[in-house]
Amino acid sequence: MSPITIGLEALLVVLLAACLVFCFRLERRLAALRNGQDGVRAAAAELVQATAQAEAAVRALRASASDAGRDLQARIDDARGVSDRLGLGAGRIRSAADVPQHRRTM
Repeated sequence: MSPITIGLEALLVVLLAACLVFCFRLERRLAALRNGQDGVRAAAAELVQATAQAEAAVRALRASASDAGRDLQARIDDARGVSDRLGLGAGRIRSAADVPQHRRTM
């Protein structure tokens, strides 16, 4: 064998070794990326589930607030009716309180 052939083969061995090192590092990085994607997928699935639960809670809260509003309005209407029946409306009590003292004693 000639010294040029041995030199070229040695260079080829060095280049192949460098290629193996780079391929090994690339494979490790790709594996880490794949594992990271699995974590991202799991986090995205949890986020979707949490969003669905939050939407259901908001719908329930709206329904509850609507029911409470209707109940409150019914109570206000009942209180106005009772107030009118007791004569508390239209300032009737104020006019009786404004009567001077000397007229009350008579």
